[in-house]
Amino acid sequence: MRAYLQHIKVGLVVGFSLLSFASLANQTSAVGALEKILTVEQMQQDINAWQTFMDNTHPDLGIRVTDPTQLKASIESLRDSLTAPLTTKAFINKLAVYNGQFHDGHMSIMVRSQKKLAKSIIDEHQALLPFEVTVKDSKVYVRSKLGGEFSEYQNAELKSINGLPVSSIYQTLIERTYGDTVRHKEALLSNKFALFYWLFVNPTSQFNVELEHNKQQVKLALEGSAQLPSAMRTKSFEDTFQFTLLDNKQALLTINEFWWEDKKAFYDFTKNVFQTLKEKQIEHLIIDVRQNPGGDDDTWKTGLLRYLADKPYRHTRRYTKKILAKYQDEGEVVGDVLSKNYDKYEPVVADEPLKFKGKVSVVVGALTYSSAILFTNTMQDFGFAQIVGEPSGGYAWQTGGIQFFTLPNSGLLAVSPRFYLERPVGGSAHEQIKPDVVLTDNPLASSQVIADLANKSATDL
Repeated sequence: MRAYLQHIKVGLVVGFSLLSFASLANQTSAVGALEKILTVEQMQQDINAWQTFMDNTHPDLGIRVTDPTQLKASIESLRDSLTAPLTTKAFINKLAVYNGQFHDGHMSIMVRSQKKLAKSIIDEHQALLPFEVTVKDSKVYVRSKLGGEFSEYQNAELKSINGLPVSSIYQTLIERTYGDTVRHKEALLSNKFALFYWLFVNPTSQFNVELEHNKQQVKLALEGSAQLPSAMRTKSFEDTFQFTLLDNKQALLTINEFWWEDKKAFYDFTKNVFQTLKEKQIEHLIIDVRQNPGGDDDTWKTGLLRYLADKPYRHTRRYTKKILAKYQDEGEVVGDVLSKNYDKYEPVVADEPLKFKGKVSVVVGALTYSSAILFTNTMQDFGFAQIVGEPSGGYAWQTGGIQFFTLPNSGLLAVSPRFYLERPVGGSAHEQIKPDVVLTDNPLASSQVIADLANKSATDL
């Protein structure tokens, strides 16, 4: 099989780009690009191009979209309702409402780079809401200061920002946030809240905040923060991959992404992990993928399953794909949609001297996504591990093979998958991964789940 059966990291697929816009982007900051005035004709051209891209790329909108016909009609109605020029910022505000209707973390319309926009805002002496937050069950709680520094208002519930109720702000932002489920969208929005507030609510640097802290109502007048949101900072290898011995029988392997540019460095890391497991005679390995948004399937197949799989396995039982010219196999017709059983099983590496034969637990959460979902499916469906934590935010059936398209006039970025994969044991398209052992996660004390699991397992070893 070719690369269409491999889940790849967002940003690695070559997208479509117009040289004229690329030239403009090199001369204009990310903030400045949002101030560009678009004519009615330009916006309508962008919407038409976006719809053509989706039609030519997505295998079946009905796998996630509640009513594809209604969605198409709504986009066309928006196009026809445009009667006056708008800034690009106002235009994305209108288009982004469809992110919440796609019900897919691999499908969106957004600015080209959220990280570059956040940097541009800070560089141009503007500022962002000075809090990192946790969004859960329609409410917003302070997690820390923006950038991760401790806040004395940690865990306080935000009630209003600049006179606007947070309930209203939440509604504005959640419907513009991509993701599979509401829970997945809230987890993603937690990491983007300060930026999305600037982009979709109010680009201010002064904040009058009301919050409820220790059952007391508190009003604060705050300057905006020039810190980059934690989730948008460049992560080191040590930030992304960690290994810790918890006691003389248990170890924790944290993998926050199934991607690293230097794959050999990752494979050397996991080889050393399993060498240590053997030398220390560890009996229980905990693999934490709660913060893992995905990456490349080869990363976990080669870096982990080589040492864990005791039987042949596959990461999907059936796939459905849209035939695109650049991925076209012999006999396939561009534009067709093909569904086919996937019968290629990965073999067991029988002579692997570092094969781990102890107990394995995989800890998942709302942010576990994409290739990390496929990894967790495989571990659960083939009995390689018990799954622990809360249900996944993403669906067990995953879309993938994402393609990028730059809208010709606004420069906004559209993303669409070109295939979807059924999980190995089947099930339905709208099921999330259900843990074998349910443990409630606390975003303000992320290590507690690991401690609870280790304590629970210690009596069984």
